[in-house]
Amino acid sequence: MKFSILIVNYNTEKYIVKLLSDFAVQTLPKSQWQVIVVNNCQNFVLAEALKPFSDSMNLTIIPSEKNVGFGRAMNLGASNAQGQHLLITNPDIQIDNPDFLQQLLQQIQKNPNYGIMTSKILNEKQEDTSEFYSYEFDDTLGYDGQICWFHGSLLLLRAEVYHQLGGYDSDFFMYCEDVDLCYRVKKMGLELVKINELSVFHLGWSSVPKKNYDLYYRWYCSKFVFAHKHFPTKKFIQLLDTLEIKAQQRLKSYELLSMFPINREKTQRKIFYWTVMADVIKTIRQNGIESLYYKG
Repeated sequence: MKFSILIVNYNTEKYIVKLLSDFAVQTLPKSQWQVIVVNNCQNFVLAEALKPFSDSMNLTIIPSEKNVGFGRAMNLGASNAQGQHLLITNPDIQIDNPDFLQQLLQQIQKNPNYGIMTSKILNEKQEDTSEFYSYEFDDTLGYDGQICWFHGSLLLLRAEVYHQLGGYDSDFFMYCEDVDLCYRVKKMGLELVKINELSVFHLGWSSVPKKNYDLYYRWYCSKFVFAHKHFPTKKFIQLLDTLEIKAQQRLKSYELLSMFPINREKTQRKIFYWTVMADVIKTIRQNGIESLYYKG
């Protein structure tokens, strides 16, 4: 079997139905791929929604005892995969090209020793959001001028590489686990391969529609966890000191600006972001960076 398509569900059943409909019309024979959905929701909504696909494709639903986050759920799915290549995809990806898997297989044959592969990932503005040229806090970690990581909404890896890496780092609950995975692949000396001839559409934020305090707090936590894992100790301490001072300065400045009506909404957003940043740094100072690691 060539592909194991891995999906994590967290209140995204309607998007998964659409995605499986896209896979159902793929020209690559169904004997060459399987779909594994890990259910991070403790209910029967997903099973009911996917019943129409149970007889038409090789579909497995794996229940999780609780919401274990993205990376751990993907690792659970990968442990049950039979494919030579793992296609990691978000539920809210749309694939309009029925030859997508067939063409992906052709690209694998051209790049047999690839590290991670992806296509263009288009947003609602038709902008390609797939590739990034620095890691967290704008650091390249020595990979200047290179693609540092691919957006985690669509990643293809050889199963042997995924398992050699130990899969996603389970210390990340959500966010930055894709950055971490790509960095570790690059450290293995493997190439990140972008296929510009192929594209998918990514809606984004489907499992977390509310961009609230908890979302940004978790996101900033993950950014610092990545930095702590991969930055030299001295650089990490300097980063923490610099951002702590910067947060204090920015909050004072934006609070003064908020007294004026011009751009008040934008100013309030800046206050919100820097407040979250300051709160995460305060947690690190009080409890240590290890307190941000996901313990499960």
